[in-house]
Amino acid sequence: MEKKNILITLSSVILVVMVFIIINNWKMDNDETTSKTNTNNEIDKYDENTIYEIKNEINATANTNMYQIEEEYDGRKILQIKPSIQYQTVLAGILKNGQPAEDEIQKLLENKPNKTGVWISKNSREKFLNLLKENGITTGNINQEGYLEEIQDEHIPEAKKLNTLLTSTKLYIIDICGTSYIRDEFSGEIVAYPFEKMDPYQIVDVYQEAESMVLEITTNENQKYSNQEILNEILLNME
Repeated sequence: MEKKNILITLSSVILVVMVFIIINNWKMDNDETTSKTNTNNEIDKYDENTIYEIKNEINATANTNMYQIEEEYDGRKILQIKPSIQYQTVLAGILKNGQPAEDEIQKLLENKPNKTGVWISKNSREKFLNLLKENGITTGNINQEGYLEEIQDEHIPEAKKLNTLLTSTKLYIIDICGTSYIRDEFSGEIVAYPFEKMDPYQIVDVYQEAESMVLEITTNENQKYSNQEILNEILLNME
């Protein structure tokens, strides 16, 4: 009788193990299928045929090479000027301190900042140092190359955060202007984008390429925000 009970118990254990193995294999197969499905569903952002089709649908005239495809939440495909092209255009406008012409962008970019840290545009340096002072950061300094140097006010959280950014592997470009020069999404032409006038409540307009970021900052002409709110928003976008 005891031997029979042992056999029954052993059989039950074997059955449980087999069921576990079957369920585990099914789960792995299902996960693999889901992964393949997700991969297959990923869109080709640079598919020229699709870009050309969408261009015709919306009557866009920009060079096809300027575009990439993005997918809306509802699955609808739209065109977007490549972020790298927008970044370069915005940066050229900062370096010129005005609207750059098509044929001078590459020349302007030869003088772009090429180190990591926090770089302030020439016409924004005094404004940025004043912004820091209004936040209690009195030891801020910008060197001859335009880079923010280490701040001694370590007891102030915002200063501590800025010091961390100075030694990061990224480049942060700050321009306090309220206007960006960007590519029009339909024509690809360079146009002024006065984001501050269009939306007085927008503090920062961000453009990014790889490990470099441009932050166009509001001049706060209409005093919609305090200096602390502006600095906090800048730091928030640098994270």
